[in-house]
Amino acid sequence: MPTYTSSKHHLLTGGIIIGMIALTTSPARADNPFVQTRYTADPAPMVHEGKLYVYTSHDEDNTVNNFYTMNDWHLYVTEDMVNWTDLGSPASLDTFSWSTDNAWAPQGIYRNGKFFLYVPLNNNTGARIGVGVSDKVEGPFTDPLGTHLAAQGSGNIDPTVFIDDDGQAYMYWGNGTLRYVKLNENMISTSGPITNVNMPGFTEGPWLTKRGSLYYLIYAATSGREKITYATSNSPTGPWTQRGDIMDPVDTFTNHAGVVDYKGHSYFFYHNGGLPGGNDFRRSVCVEEFTYGQDGTIPKIQPTKAGPEPIETLNPFERVEAETIAYSSGLKTERCMDEGGGMNVRAISNDDYIKVRNVDFLDGVVSFEARVSSSTNDARIELHLDSQTGPLLGECDVSGASSWETKTCEVSGGEGVHDLFLVFKGGSGELFKFNWWKFTGVSKPDNGSGGAPGAGGTDGSGGAASGAGGAMGASGGAAQGAGGDGAGGAPTASGGALTTTGGAGTGGAVVPGAGGAVATGGQPGGEEVPQAADGCSCHVGPGRSRGGASIALLAAASAWVVARRRRAAR
Repeated sequence: MPTYTSSKHHLLTGGIIIGMIALTTSPARADNPFVQTRYTADPAPMVHEGKLYVYTSHDEDNTVNNFYTMNDWHLYVTEDMVNWTDLGSPASLDTFSWSTDNAWAPQGIYRNGKFFLYVPLNNNTGARIGVGVSDKVEGPFTDPLGTHLAAQGSGNIDPTVFIDDDGQAYMYWGNGTLRYVKLNENMISTSGPITNVNMPGFTEGPWLTKRGSLYYLIYAATSGREKITYATSNSPTGPWTQRGDIMDPVDTFTNHAGVVDYKGHSYFFYHNGGLPGGNDFRRSVCVEEFTYGQDGTIPKIQPTKAGPEPIETLNPFERVEAETIAYSSGLKTERCMDEGGGMNVRAISNDDYIKVRNVDFLDGVVSFEARVSSSTNDARIELHLDSQTGPLLGECDVSGASSWETKTCEVSGGEGVHDLFLVFKGGSGELFKFNWWKFTGVSKPDNGSGGAPGAGGTDGSGGAASGAGGAMGASGGAAQGAGGDGAGGAPTASGGALTTTGGAGTGGAVVPGAGGAVATGGQPGGEEVPQAADGCSCHVGPGRSRGGASIALLAAASAWVVARRRRAAR
């Protein structure tokens, strides 16, 4: 993790394709969905030790039998709400010896030094709720029971777990029928009977939370496609008063919400089909910021492509994982075999890119490091400000790294807060693998030590996903698509997210929107620097400062569907 400074498009049976919804604005400006390297659904946010984690389910690129094809769960983390780091797969179907199919909507929670991951399994053979336990947020999770935690009748899916102020934990779940049961303090056993709840309109996907003295039960209700609605109560077990809709149906039949407060802001998580190739069975997680009414009501929320504003800046002078991404095109991630483990970016082709938002370059930069491997004889990274073709900090040649190698190049410019675009250039095919990057600044920032990479997940069962950029079946045409490394299993190295905060230094003010005002001074381009001794040649050029002055810095020193969706649970 870097350091920061505060400052189903609807596919119907009968062969009718309503159509694939493409991004209508430039992909460089769209930060929803906030994961682009694979299809993800059912977001479950969790705040822990100053970071916001989101556990997700994972729709495979290759849909089997025109239905949800899901073999593992994934985890992402942010500290600024715009840049998300991929922590890999904390668990998969292989985690549970009694599982047979369908790794559906998860929720993670922390208690007494342990993390607990509640998951629905085995829809095709009788849906049941299981639980995994881990010492680390990113897993690997193990099954302490060897069997299910809870099941009653049919529709045992979509668990949500909440710990009240008095220490009592509750688990709600259900499809068609809403149920709850109390959990014991060990979080892996139940107390008392399973209770059915009369909730008119309830379909699935409950989310239980509390704000002040008011309890909220947020859930999906069928309205042709699923909308998100909510009810409130003065007790975690009801009676519940319905309060209205939060989000109208999106472009997939299902939706699944999670709500959390983080650093003084309130966020609503959901999923849609917004990535290229997306549909009912290839969904993607999104997030919007909202404000509660003075009476505690949740307003109607509209899906956006922009997502929330950044709440902190990113420090480019500490190691930043390549899989820390605000938006990207054409990429996948996989478990990293470099020293330290974690994840790395792969499937990098010519003109693919990574966007990182709200980067505080302080007084400017003089050099850039990139940890790469498996690179071809023509592989380069262009470093642009504020767009894919914006002012150029430099162009770094990363060719010829057969094994993991750190390439260092001279760059210049970048004063102040900007979005950073790492644009990949080269020949045909996959250009290289990318582990991490960082800049050296003109002035040394006052920040903590560098962090270790995040945890990676193994490739696990379920097979490799189809490549990004391939044809996406019936969706028509080639799509950049979401990547995926199959049904990843347990991670093999935890790494650890960086926890130091760093100092703002000069130029540290956060600018809303794109993350930094761009003045008129300076032009892209610059002079070519001869090849360095380490084999890295760079083009360096002036970047635009917030004050408009061009600075050149060179130095040696950053319905059937309803029936299908009820999933034949039995």
